[in-house]
Amino acid sequence: MMSIDHALLAAREEFYERAWAHPKYMHYVRQHGLQLARINGFAGATGMLPVVDCGGGHFDFEAPGELVEAFICEALGEDGESVIDLVAWPVNRPTTVMSMFGRAPVLGLWEAVNPSTYFGGKALQMHRTPLEWLQSGCRGAAVVVPHLAARFLFDVEGPIAGKDERHRRQLLDLVRSIVDDRKIICTAEQARAA
Repeated sequence: MMSIDHALLAAREEFYERAWAHPKYMHYVRQHGLQLARINGFAGATGMLPVVDCGGGHFDFEAPGELVEAFICEALGEDGESVIDLVAWPVNRPTTVMSMFGRAPVLGLWEAVNPSTYFGGKALQMHRTPLEWLQSGCRGAAVVVPHLAARFLFDVEGPIAGKDERHRRQLLDLVRSIVDDRKIICTAEQARAA
């Protein structure tokens, strides 16, 4: 069985070989105002390919299922250099975020862990989607794998800013989701003793 690191290398190689010549890639980039010179150092390689939505927030290049046209970017680790995952979303549904390996809690991981992000009381700016994060020039972060992001954001040292009040509440609900209230109990005997 192939280790995840070897699988990631193989997936990246396939991505590089196939994505560079996609005829609709530059149209998507222009349509969404993506400035490649600003994002390439923060989002790794980007491209467009057909992918299969495997369910559960995962995608693959070749799996049984219906192919959908997707925009793909590499997710960088806390060091801002190491590729830890591939992230995709259907070009017509940027809120449907998928991860190939489920290893990236957020895009912008390095900014979230960098103490200078919070200097002078500043907050980590969260974006609603990875596309919005790319449009911002990769400033702040965007959720990729919600259950990993919940734990990660819970541990972030500084304040976290949503795009508006609704987004702030969504982020708060996400972070609160890491606590299952049913796990904290008080037996009937303990309740009577109190």
